[in-house]
Amino acid sequence: MKKFFQNFLLVLSSVILIFILFEFVLRLISFTPYKISYKESPKIYKKDKILGWDTKLGNYSFKLDETININYKFLMDGSRYSGKELDNSHNFEKIVLVGGSFTMGHKINNEDTLGYFLQENFENYEIKNFGVGGYGTFQTYLKLKRIFEKIDNIKIVIYFFINHHEIRNIGDVTYLEKTSKSSKKRVYLPYASLDKNKNVVEHAPVKYFLLPFSNVSVLISKIQKKIMRLIIKSEYSDKELITKKLIIKMNDLSKKNNSKFIFVTLLSPNSKVKDYKKFSSDNNIIFLDCRIEDYHIYTSRKIDMHPNGLANYQYSKCLKNFIYTYNN
Repeated sequence: MKKFFQNFLLVLSSVILIFILFEFVLRLISFTPYKISYKESPKIYKKDKILGWDTKLGNYSFKLDETININYKFLMDGSRYSGKELDNSHNFEKIVLVGGSFTMGHKINNEDTLGYFLQENFENYEIKNFGVGGYGTFQTYLKLKRIFEKIDNIKIVIYFFINHHEIRNIGDVTYLEKTSKSSKKRVYLPYASLDKNKNVVEHAPVKYFLLPFSNVSVLISKIQKKIMRLIIKSEYSDKELITKKLIIKMNDLSKKNNSKFIFVTLLSPNSKVKDYKKFSSDNNIIFLDCRIEDYHIYTSRKIDMHPNGLANYQYSKCLKNFIYTYNN
């Protein structure tokens, strides 16, 4: 019995020593434990069992700095206010905008958003901005299905793409970890994968897995991340193919509902744009490149490197000219 106890202590001390050694090495190469980096901001999102999260009805104010307040207004249908707030008695044809935070307008006022600028150019349409911060193509596709279930008379659907949407679509573990760290409550992220026949498989929202003491131990943080990779069933190498299949689904869904679908890229490298342009041509999808040259001039860390009002104005000019030409 005494020998057993001695062996047990030896094994335990060895495990503890190895743990401490790994912890030291990981910290030495600048890894850190899982810690919430939540900052107070307007609570413009609500949990959604299908989408993961969605915008919330109301007026909200965000203090960008000591002198600037940013205002958000979300309507009953979940869209961000774009200059018109019509009831069902009006029969305006609608242009629906979908995508992530670039579409919604991250840390900018209602009147500086892409939707607001487009509304000023298209008085005979009602612009409905359904962009939601953090969304990729998959969440946007799920959102678009809901939009068509609730809203009629949609003339055009415009999906705004940035290349970061690809990793969101597959439930990338690093992205989910970062998103969870920046939220007061862990977010639930839906994602897509491919089956053996390369068909898209839709997965319900999942939250980031947490182990006890991961907020103080780098090693435990790493272990929980490995466990999360076993839970998520998609492959990183599939991200582009999944994104393309989802875009085809959005195009087909729009056609089924007698709407025109336009696929617009706002921020992607040249090689990515060239590839998606060819993909769109091969699949009879309308493609538009609205990227801004010298984008860094139109953003800042203050708005988390998102487009400012002037950038959104430039985007709206690109779209205005295209839509006028396309409809005439």
